[in-house]
Amino acid sequence: MAELVLNFVSPIIETAASKAISFAAAQISTAWGLEKELGELAQALTMIQGLLQDAEKRQESDPAIKNWLQRLTDVADDAVDVLDEYEYKVLKHKVQTQGRKRKQVRTIFGIFNRTTFRLSMADKIRKINKTLDKINNQGVLLLPIRFSGQSHSTAGARQYPETDSIPDRFKFVGRHNDVLEIVNKLDNIRSQYILSGISIVGFGGIGKTTLAKSICSMVKEQKLYDLVAWVCVSEEFDEKIILGDMLEYLDSSVGRMNNIGALIQELGQKLENRKFLLVLDDVWNEDRGRWDSFNSRLLKILKTSGNSILVTTRSDKVASIMEALPMQKHDMVKLSDHECWLIIEDIVLRSSTETSMPLDLEGIGQEIAKKCGGLPLVASVIGGTLSREMKTHKWQEILDDKAWILQDENKKILSILKMSFDRLPSSLKKCFSYCSIFPKDAVILIDDLIQLWMAQGFVHKSNESLVEMEDIGNEYFKELLSNSLFQDIKWDFYGNIESCKMHDMVHDLALLVSKGKTLVWDTSCNFDVQNCSTIRHLRVKSKGKDLLTIPRNVAQRLHSLFSNVDVFCSMASDLKSLRSLKFEGGSKKLPDS
Repeated sequence: MAELVLNFVSPIIETAASKAISFAAAQISTAWGLEKELGELAQALTMIQGLLQDAEKRQESDPAIKNWLQRLTDVADDAVDVLDEYEYKVLKHKVQTQGRKRKQVRTIFGIFNRTTFRLSMADKIRKINKTLDKINNQGVLLLPIRFSGQSHSTAGARQYPETDSIPDRFKFVGRHNDVLEIVNKLDNIRSQYILSGISIVGFGGIGKTTLAKSICSMVKEQKLYDLVAWVCVSEEFDEKIILGDMLEYLDSSVGRMNNIGALIQELGQKLENRKFLLVLDDVWNEDRGRWDSFNSRLLKILKTSGNSILVTTRSDKVASIMEALPMQKHDMVKLSDHECWLIIEDIVLRSSTETSMPLDLEGIGQEIAKKCGGLPLVASVIGGTLSREMKTHKWQEILDDKAWILQDENKKILSILKMSFDRLPSSLKKCFSYCSIFPKDAVILIDDLIQLWMAQGFVHKSNESLVEMEDIGNEYFKELLSNSLFQDIKWDFYGNIESCKMHDMVHDLALLVSKGKTLVWDTSCNFDVQNCSTIRHLRVKSKGKDLLTIPRNVAQRLHSLFSNVDVFCSMASDLKSLRSLKFEGGSKKLPDS
């Protein structure tokens, strides 16, 4: 739970304090008699900000501080919801009174029932203020006070460079021999069989997907196959989905087919007398029966020899199961320390005005490269972090960080990624964490992502700024991209970034740091109502068409709802706090909000 508190409480407090200060200063707060309550709320939130920096540093070693931050997070969320409700009423009032005469305005005030609203809102704010006072008093006992009157975040203050320093592709090092070896193996064995292939096995973050992409590029250049199809399988091995993705990759104009027989028939027509390479990326399935069924379906489609499968996996068992086909295994070895340094150096220099690495940084950087464990993912993320902090003492802090000392490989990688995340400004933390609501390997459309960030209030600009919010959101995205937190970038015709993906381990990081705020509800499992009181972002994942009900205490507090099934027909709440809705289903009517 430490991650949840650490990564969300500062941004929430900043947002709530900023809104409370702004509303308290507005004339309408005086007219509605809420100036006092809003002023007290702003003061309480500002006072608590002075405690946060020490609390966030000490929470992992002090359970009392961690619990204090958890309570603060809950009440801060409530404060933001109440202030949003207040802002909505203010905007509604402005719309209703625009262009009306003074006499009509008085009538509107009567309809609006200002007294009732003031009493209700004042009561809500007073309850929050009372709770904040208790939390503040407890915090003073636990922590030394450092009142700065300013946000600890650097978000919004960072000056973004005019030039585009975003790398479209990180330096490909240490794998050229692997590419040549695997392409030669594919070419040698494919002519002997109808279907054969190679499995690439290695740790998460070692570069299996990058290697597979380079192999695809080479076989296309050499025209070894008539068609190349790429399918990311990930944790769910569903042959109908895989075959459907394969068909869609070969012909994007073909719609989704639910009938497996129709799929096979259509694929048979597309592949008739044509040799293909099928890449199955990130495979986890260790069920031999599923593999045998999938292979038999492919063999029904194929009429000629010379077809290949290229599989990437972390599991030796997956590779051994696939040996039912004429398959060869390729174990990936880690990069050398020098190769990791080349990746770091390349990323840092791309983001810098320097043409060569300063000597004082180079020595520290090479020591950091030794700690990357030969994993290019770690080197690229660390390179992005170092590029933001081109100072000797900052690089030394990263070198001395405790994240490097874990022995378990997977936990160590996640710990290192978390270290890089922790050094982001708070606004970027919120934006990155929100991406956990997308499925693994999802294609994320950048324009949609920025609109979602804006809807959640994550994108900020100063009052005097003339820059559009979308442009600020785009700079946020570029910052996260330069930290290697996004990959697989696609550009449109005009050279603008159109879409991206997240590495599966980076997605694991997003899930970790959003824990307690974001929930993926797989409807095959029961909804754990008791542990969902802090959930603000919900993605409903279901294969069936059963009528589903989101518990009332969860629905009322949701800020985001993504669903591929109808959750509205039996909705027990009006979703009054909802800011983002992404819905794919057959609902005839949305609930009131």
